[in-house]
Order: sequence, then structure tokens, then C-alpha cells
Amino acid sequence: MSKLKLIIFVALTFIAVILLWIIAAVCFPRRAEIGPALLQLYGRVCLMIYRVRVEAADPLPVSASKERGIILIANHVSALDIFLMAALYKTVFLSKEEVRRYPLIGWAAATLGTIFIRRDSPQESRQIIREVARLSTGRVITIFPQGTTGSTGDALPFKRGAFKTVELNHGTLLLPVTIRYREDNAVAWRKPQNLLANLKEIARQKSVPVKVKIHQPISIADYTGKTVDDVCRVAQERVFSALHAAY
Repeated sequence: MSKLKLIIFVALTFIAVILLWIIAAVCFPRRAEIGPALLQLYGRVCLMIYRVRVEAADPLPVSASKERGIILIANHVSALDIFLMAALYKTVFLSKEEVRRYPLIGWAAATLGTIFIRRDSPQESRQIIREVARLSTGRVITIFPQGTTGSTGDALPFKRGAFKTVELNHGTLLLPVTIRYREDNAVAWRKPQNLLANLKEIARQKSVPVKVKIHQPISIADYTGKTVDDVCRVAQERVFSALHAAY
């Protein structure tokens, strides 16, 4: 069964990329508009393939608009997180530069609106954060501020860079998000495991129950008298508090 899941996933991804080539050629000027919807559809099908069961998921408390952008700040556990967030919230992503080089997935992610960042270049990282702040208006963007994946027990700290976006664009709301898999250790992606190995491990699970909780929004008003580090710490505490509660 696990091999069948992987075969179906690879076939789906290949077909999706071919269709994306066609759509990109025809609708390239509108990719910012249609990209999130296509990614949402792809994410929903991937969740079905891997038998991910969303047992609870908070809706977005506000919607993106011409005056407001939404940035989801989530913990990062597994390769499934991308499919899950896309399926639930019609979001694009800020991702590490290495993802751009993944076969098929990297090109598709770039075409659908993923923003890539080089973590080894502080100057470029600052430039990308400014770009995220500019692009966030009217969109939903997901950022995984831990910078890598790990299980709940790893408690990887948040990096502060993403929290500069609100200072650069006061119309942006940050929504801290907790992703909780019931069998966290079974699906967690840890180094030196690669993407394929993580997907194989996930495919071995009969089902993958998960809950997604959205916490109180953070806006520019929350920065009064606080540093970016303070706000980062508040968001991390909100996300981690739900991680350690009973499933």
C-alpha cells in the first residue's frame, strides 16, 4: 500500500506539472491570482493520497484584501505541512532556496508563487523579507520560521526575520498557527532524512490524523514598546503552547 501511495503521488505530481506548463503559458500574467487556487487543489488531492485526516482546523479569522495581507506563522513538522496549509488556506509559501532545485516540485512551486530565500545570505534574506512585506497585501503567505522540520519534542526555536514584515507593511497580520499530528514522530522529517525518505515514511501510515489551530493575530499595534525579538517570542509561545497540550 505504501508503494502504491508513492506511485500515485509521483504520477499526480508529474501530471500536475505538465498541466501547469500549459496553464502557465496561457495565463502567466494571472499566476499570482490562480496559483494559490491550483496549489490548493493539488494539496487536497495529496492529502487524500496520504490519507491525512483533518480532525480539526480553525478557519482564517479574517480574509486578505486590497488593504490587508495575511502571513501564517506555523511550526514545521513534515513534508505534509505544505499540502495541508495549501489545502486549508489557499496559501503560497516562503521556502528555502534548496526547494527550487527539487525535481518537478521546485519548478512547480516557483511557478505557483513560492518565494525562495537563501538562508546563508543575510543581505538577500533582508531583501526577501522586504519583498514578502510588499507582496503580502491581498494574499495569504505561509512562513515556517523554524527554518527546518522536526518533531514536537525537538522544539526548534523561531527565527526573527519573518516578524520584520509587519514593521515594513502595517497592513499585514501575522497569524501564529500550530500544526499537530497525532503520530508526530511517525511523520516528522528529521535530518539527514531527505524528502523522498520522509514521504516513504508517511506512506507507511494507515492514516495521518492532524489538527490545526490558529491563534490570536499579531498586528503592528502589538509592536508598541516591543522589539522584533519580543514579538517573535510571543508568537513562538502561542504556537508551542498548543503543541504540548493533550491531543
